Amino acid sequence: MDPDIMTQVSGSAHRRRTATLPDYIRKTLKEEVYPAIIPHVDAVVEGVLYFDVSHGAFDRLDQFEGPLYVRTGVVVTVNDEKRVSAQTYVLDAAHNDRLSDTDWSYELFLKRNKNSFQSMYRGFHSLDNLKPA
Repeated sequence: MDPDIMTQVSGSAHRRRTATLPDYIRKTLKEEVYPAIIPHVDAVVEGVLYFDVSHGAFDRLDQFEGPLYVRTGVVVTVNDEKRVSAQTYVLDAAHNDRLSDTDWSYELFLKRNKNSFQSMYRGFHSLDNLKPA
């Protein structure tokens, strides 16, 4: 998740490191600008590991991600060597038909879609009644 969006959704800034998640792929969802990950042997997803995420922040993240995703325990690799337990949001298998064949590009998202996503994605509105983390 983009650091600005993570701060906006979770309610606070977090230390972060780049990380890789083995045995998953990341694709764009059909007719959307945001991605989903699903298990896939021998694949790797590059992303960000956030540290010290509070229970309140996870409550907000769960609400933001909604029923499309399932929070899942995984092991990621940081700095190409250290393995760390983490939580991520995996596409619920009931929604696999929404996954496109197109790889999702973070760079393209930043360039073309981030601003519209932040102003239009319904997950942001679901946070209105939640306490700050």
